[in-house]
Amino acid sequence: MLETMKRNKILTYAFLMAIPMTTGNIFSSCTDDFENLNTSNIQVDPADLPFAAQCTEPMTYCYPPQQNMFQFWTNLTIDLYGGYFMTPNGNFTNGDMGENRGHSGGMYENYYLHIFNNTRRIIAQCDASGERGLSGVMRIVQAYGTLMTTDAYGPIPYSSILSGENEVYFEFDSQKDLYKAMLEDLSTAITDISAMGADEIAKLKSFDCWCNGDKNLWVKIANTMKLRMALRLSKRETEAGNAGMNLKAIATEAAQNTLATVNKDILIDKSLENEMWLMFNWGDCGFNANLVTIMSGTKDPRQPLYMTLNTGDIKNEAGTTTVAANSQYLGIRFASGLPAKPNSWGNFSGWIQGNNGSSYSMPLPIMKAAEAYFLLAEAKLRWDIGSESVKNLYENGIRVSMTNELAYRGAYAGIKEYPEGAVDAYINGTSTQIDYTDPIKAELSTPAVNKLSVKWDESASNEEKLERIITQKWLALFPLSTEGWAEQRRTGYPRFFPAFVNESNGAVNTEEGVRRVIYSSQAYDANAKGVEGGIKLLDQENSSKFGISGDKGGTHLWWDNADKGNF
Repeated sequence: MLETMKRNKILTYAFLMAIPMTTGNIFSSCTDDFENLNTSNIQVDPADLPFAAQCTEPMTYCYPPQQNMFQFWTNLTIDLYGGYFMTPNGNFTNGDMGENRGHSGGMYENYYLHIFNNTRRIIAQCDASGERGLSGVMRIVQAYGTLMTTDAYGPIPYSSILSGENEVYFEFDSQKDLYKAMLEDLSTAITDISAMGADEIAKLKSFDCWCNGDKNLWVKIANTMKLRMALRLSKRETEAGNAGMNLKAIATEAAQNTLATVNKDILIDKSLENEMWLMFNWGDCGFNANLVTIMSGTKDPRQPLYMTLNTGDIKNEAGTTTVAANSQYLGIRFASGLPAKPNSWGNFSGWIQGNNGSSYSMPLPIMKAAEAYFLLAEAKLRWDIGSESVKNLYENGIRVSMTNELAYRGAYAGIKEYPEGAVDAYINGTSTQIDYTDPIKAELSTPAVNKLSVKWDESASNEEKLERIITQKWLALFPLSTEGWAEQRRTGYPRFFPAFVNESNGAVNTEEGVRRVIYSSQAYDANAKGVEGGIKLLDQENSSKFGISGDKGGTHLWWDNADKGNF
């Protein structure tokens, strides 16, 4: 009887969170109704799996290694909004700000099925057994997933699921409360992981695809996340302080032991499939003009590590070839009003493929060490934390990114080293973003919007210094769109090209762009009362200056405070 009750509770969580078990075919894209993805009616109790398997799932699904979930997770929403990618397929209406609830639930579903559904159970289990170091590791993974999800949607169900008090619906938490809970969990994790003994470390090594059992590296991840979160809340510093989050104190403590002390990227290198290549292969993904024109204009040595030249001849609307194959780096302007695939925009720059014709085995990226340097640079600029100069932190962040990206992506791009002097030339460069010229449809062309060069200027204002820091952080974070988009919304940097079309029917302001991902129709169907309360919390934390509110893409999250500037 107890076993039946246990399984019923698992079913309740799964169905209320509206999470389907998806399957897919490698030869075809999930381009139709994501609401009708294949759903299994056979539910497995995750606790019946080996402990290592239970822990591996939430870790790997922080960058989903399954094709349908990967596309649903960010490639139809956040990848487009964050400035790195853009779809050449006009059928994907989020690319024109035409909000599609059926394409907006991937982050939500991935989090509740693959991450939170596992971490919350493992944390409770390990706390009960006295293995607090292992529960600390899962607290970090849980905070990582929670941060991505709240930074996409705003309020989400959290404490009501942990408490288990209500199995009819799940109440949402405000973003303020979510940040406080995550910061507390990360502090607990640091304490407990630091105290891990040999037996727990041996058990950790059996599943640790992030740090290979290195407990000190886990502490550095947690501190980097705390520093990231403290700066994320910089436009809510007073309110955060009133809620018990002293941002400067949090940042000061975290800054002492981040990933910048080891210069190591966190990558999952377990021969799992990196599904980004497949998004390009399906013809559903291309590069965004924002990324391409910034890298081209500043002569960024990482550009051939990130993307190929155009993959085919480009013909304009009159049928004339305007760009021969393999001759230019070309990106697609966001919200261009493109036709359905196939079209010539699908021949723009592609994903690096490698000598074997596919980069499917490229390690899955979780965190970049260079980010820590740019966090430290802003912490020094904003709060005078640390003894190293902002300039040194900024330039070292660029150098670490250059080194690590070459090590990470070089073999897939066929590049063993940068041209001699290229990195120094980039750091001291004075060129800027180039104008966007669309070789197919001239009306889509638009002037450059980023006017600062890479070279540091000590005499510049704090605002211009921040713009340089965030722009370089954004470039170093690639392809982690969730974090890149969050920082762009928080600071406004780098500046993005304005949308050419806006199909949101007033739900998104054209000048501001998309501020959040809307809740999916599945979330409404499965947890209507919870969503209703979540929208009330969203409105309470909203600061839109354009009268946009409710579950819309133009509504601001709590930390995205339109009433306050960067300083």
